[in-house]
Amino acid sequence: MRGADGDQPFSSPAIRTSVAAGPRRSRMSFGSTTRMKQYTIQIDDAVADTVREGAQRRKVSEEQRAAQILAAHHEEFRRFPDGVLREGRQKVIAVLSQVPCLSKFKSSGIDFRYWWVSFELDTTSPIAWRVVHRLGWYLNTQSAEMMLPTVFKPTPGEVPSDPMRWEIASTAPRLDPADVASWLSSNLPQPISDEAAWLRED
Repeated sequence: MRGADGDQPFSSPAIRTSVAAGPRRSRMSFGSTTRMKQYTIQIDDAVADTVREGAQRRKVSEEQRAAQILAAHHEEFRRFPDGVLREGRQKVIAVLSQVPCLSKFKSSGIDFRYWWVSFELDTTSPIAWRVVHRLGWYLNTQSAEMMLPTVFKPTPGEVPSDPMRWEIASTAPRLDPADVASWLSSNLPQPISDEAAWLRED
């Protein structure tokens, strides 16, 4: 399963469990009530232990806890189907690529959890450090309107001769990069591609 654990309720499942033959595997059978499918899954002991501990903390059965986790993941999949993070990162790049001193963009992400976008900064540009300051203000600090779960930071290359890159990364799961792109587009100097607009920013 992908994604983070959650605490969302699940409606009245009838579930039974049994231990499968062989070491370090547990089997859970999810019985069905009205319009509910039945599944039998095998999980590692470490996962079973996590389910068991969560069930004890919440004072529910292990089967109910497993059903809650599946329900939470279902909601996350609905919000973040395949490709959402990739498309969102491309929107961030589309905004930042308008800034004259930024180039050579890269990005990656882990399912619908964490993601990052990085780029090189032309430090000879007259707006280079204004861009760093503005991105740092909107992505690292408590601005007047929004506190984003992001970090903006420099990232050194593998060897000293590699150029320094700058990175925007999410610090919490389930942050859609498209929301970050929209926030930046609405708050960066306009037009973003105009150096004079950045130089007017004090």
